[in-house]
Order: sequence, then C-alpha cells, then structure tokens
Amino acid sequence: MIIQRKWKALLRTVVSLIIFIVIGWYFLLYIVSEAFGSKCENNRIWEIEEYQIIEKKCIGFSGSYFYPVYLYKDSEIIDKIIFIQDSSCLIKFKPEIGDLVTFDICEKKLK
Repeated sequence: MIIQRKWKALLRTVVSLIIFIVIGWYFLLYIVSEAFGSKCENNRIWEIEEYQIIEKKCIGFSGSYFYPVYLYKDSEIIDKIIFIQDSSCLIKFKPEIGDLVTFDICEKKLK
C-alpha cells in the first residue's frame, strides 16, 4: 500500500515536470522566434479593380531584405508570391481556388 502511494507520487512528479518542461520550452522558442522573426512594412501598393496587391519590405534575423507580394480581395489574403522581377510589369498569382490571375502593374489592369 505504501509502495503504491510512492509510485503514484513519483509518477505525478515526473508527469508534472515533463509538462512544465514542455510548456517552458514552448515559451522559450516563442520568445526566441519573435526576437529573431522578420519585421515587415508595406513597400508598394497597387489597387486594380477589386484586388489589392501589396509588396512588403521585410528584414529577417540575418539582416538581408526580402520582398514578398500579397494579393488581397475584400481585405482577405488570396495568394502570396515570394518576389516580383524588377523589369516585369506582369505579376501572376495562382489562388488555391480559381484560375491563374495576371496583373499588369504598369498599366494597372487585370489581364
């Protein structure tokens, strides 16, 4: 009877320690990822018909800039591309639902 109580107490202690370690590790990773995460601000914005294209200027923990481009419709993100070519006026998005959408940002037209 006394042995069973000791095993139950040991089991509770071990389980509590494991839970505490997992929660602590999660918060540590969260804090570190927030500290080293990327910070973004809007770089360029195009409004074409009912769509809005936003190019963001982001900097990661390594210090180099990157420029993801987001397609919005009714304030909802439809698709994202990694970057656009500087010399190109055409931006192509492939939403999960629907066909390929091509924009001419120089003429501000939907193709």
